[in-house]
Amino acid sequence: MSEHLRFVLLGPLEVWSGDARLDLGPPKRRVLLARLLIADSRPVSADRLGEDLWEGSPPAGALSSIHSHISRLRAVLEPDRTRRGGHTVLLSGSAGYTLNTPPQTRDSTRFEETVSHARGLLTRGRLAEARREVQRGLALWRGTALADAANYAFAEREIARLEEIRLAAGELHATVLLHEGRPDEAAVIAEELTTRSPLREAAWALLLRALYLAGRPAEALRRFEAIRTLLAEELGAVPGPELSDVHVAVLRQDVAALAPFRSHTAPAPLVGRPAGMTSSIVGRTGELARFEEILSDAGQGRTRWVVLSGEGGIGKTRLAEEFASRAADAGFKTVWVRCGIDIGSETDGADPMGRLISMAYPDIRLDGGSEAVVGELAERLTRQPTICLIEDLHRAGPRFRRLLASYAALLRDVPLIVVCTTQDTDDAGLRELLALLVRQTRATLMPLDPLTVADVHELMQRRATPFNPSAPGSELHQREAAELHRRGEGNPFLITEILELPSEERTGPGARLPASVSRVLRARMDLLDERVLTMLQAIAVTGGELDPELLLRIRTISREELLSLIDAAVTARVLNWEDGIAPGRPGRYLMPDLVRELVLQDLTPARRQLLHAAAARALTELPHRHPVHVARHLMAAGPLIAREDLVDAAFAAGNRCAKDDQHAEAALWFDHAAALADDPGVRAEARHAAATARRQLDQLERWIGHPCDPADLPGGPAWPTDPEPRAG
Repeated sequence: MSEHLRFVLLGPLEVWSGDARLDLGPPKRRVLLARLLIADSRPVSADRLGEDLWEGSPPAGALSSIHSHISRLRAVLEPDRTRRGGHTVLLSGSAGYTLNTPPQTRDSTRFEETVSHARGLLTRGRLAEARREVQRGLALWRGTALADAANYAFAEREIARLEEIRLAAGELHATVLLHEGRPDEAAVIAEELTTRSPLREAAWALLLRALYLAGRPAEALRRFEAIRTLLAEELGAVPGPELSDVHVAVLRQDVAALAPFRSHTAPAPLVGRPAGMTSSIVGRTGELARFEEILSDAGQGRTRWVVLSGEGGIGKTRLAEEFASRAADAGFKTVWVRCGIDIGSETDGADPMGRLISMAYPDIRLDGGSEAVVGELAERLTRQPTICLIEDLHRAGPRFRRLLASYAALLRDVPLIVVCTTQDTDDAGLRELLALLVRQTRATLMPLDPLTVADVHELMQRRATPFNPSAPGSELHQREAAELHRRGEGNPFLITEILELPSEERTGPGARLPASVSRVLRARMDLLDERVLTMLQAIAVTGGELDPELLLRIRTISREELLSLIDAAVTARVLNWEDGIAPGRPGRYLMPDLVRELVLQDLTPARRQLLHAAAARALTELPHRHPVHVARHLMAAGPLIAREDLVDAAFAAGNRCAKDDQHAEAALWFDHAAALADDPGVRAEARHAAATARRQLDQLERWIGHPCDPADLPGGPAWPTDPEPRAG
């Protein structure tokens, strides 16, 4: 058995035999061992190992390589058994390879047991013991769990599970300190937790409690405003009940409500995958490769600056987290701050750059001017390489930007990486700062593009359970990936949230909006003028493409006013410009699919019918308009249109379709005319026309040799609720 071995998973993988650390060999062998450890004493087939170790593309010699690594691992784990045979640790059988390791030999198991024991001690009121126990558990961590396998899909679930327990342990530690009457220390820990997991409301609630009990109520209120803004901007959400209750208690100065709460409310570890977490970073291979070069440069004593930019949800924070993780694995100290939250505002009287530096080195002196601070900081950095992540640089005020620029000019040739994230804005001051960073520090600018269709397909594959890359199946078809890419505009956040839906609700006729996406889009639209929203409603009802002539007739506005409304919609990213794709085809403004779905969802039936009626009237006033477009709007207008007008429109649409040899759709329009007509003669005429159209369709099918499916033709067999976007 393997009781004499100890497996260290909470950081780079290590195996100890007594006091000796074993040499596990090259990276691929360490990843193989990590895969067997994650299996938790269950057998793993050689084929499965090949798929996991080479990310779905095992080379021709993969099995031979696996057998060789297994043999070497056996020699390391049981050197005596290698000579005598009869292995007891790394076994092989018909089902595959099994790493026979009792749970108590792993530091991850000891960590979980320690946290559970500490929670029990808190429940029994044994505070000092609980604090020591949770500190002992947290001390087992040496970096990212299973760091050797952090970039492999098979390890992500276990890494996420352990990280979640680590966060919960930190919250438990802060809770114990509050019980002991040490709110200042609890605030420091809660602060670190909100930095590591900025959207974790339980950590923010702890921070507010600790700040208030430490005699800092004003700061507690500022922090609540910061997380409320963050939730609205990132998720379109509002604070949950626990955080809201703490906020109200601070406002009321309700000490009883803010006093240390009982341990039965202490956060418990999650054993499953955290909600909303993507399965891996997809589509950022180039950025990660560039960062590896930057990390190497910084490790050799060269200061490097990186700027990640892009729209909300494009993945800046996720990529920054990956940068931080890789830097931490390379021995870098990590400092993570958000502009407007951790470094405060321009009016709070504190030096925001000084506060940032003090986060990295709390004992550094900040009273000697920039050059003196830089000199001392450079000396610290020489001893301890550091990565500093500054999120939401677009929210920083002029003062912080000026100080940041001055430190960038002074702080050179030290092992420091500064990663800034920012949204794309028209802020002239921000553009000036970025230009200065490029000139003075040769900063690396990384604008993040939307995912490609291939990226979306890969993301779908990685989220499939079970994942079999050789047999993608219907849910992983490239066509569905293309549709999902179009619907989510290549935005990782939007696409990931849609992928949380059942497969039949992601795309196609049954597609629906996830609640999280609706909140984000609605928060974006809440900032728009009422006139812009009215314009968007008209565009949504008429197919999603802006038709200026049609819109000007639906709404009594001037062309100049229309242009200003379009500019506002484009700035808010609820209307996009698409360049012409061929000679003679001009560009056009289109509503993103998700925005259009939300606008239509929010329209009342009566308002929608009024817009359809107005669109039908406007179309009749414009030359060269297809009768089918008019008829569809009239049908969708419902009771607002007289039956005889509907009959006339259906006849006109049917005749035009018959003229264009669209006989299946012509027959459907004549069927609708017959169903709507009150006059027996008109009904008979419509039925005769429908029968004629179907005879012509039969002749066409015999001529081309296969049947024509009406569902594949424009209009389909049933009435659309809203017309589809026009082609061309």
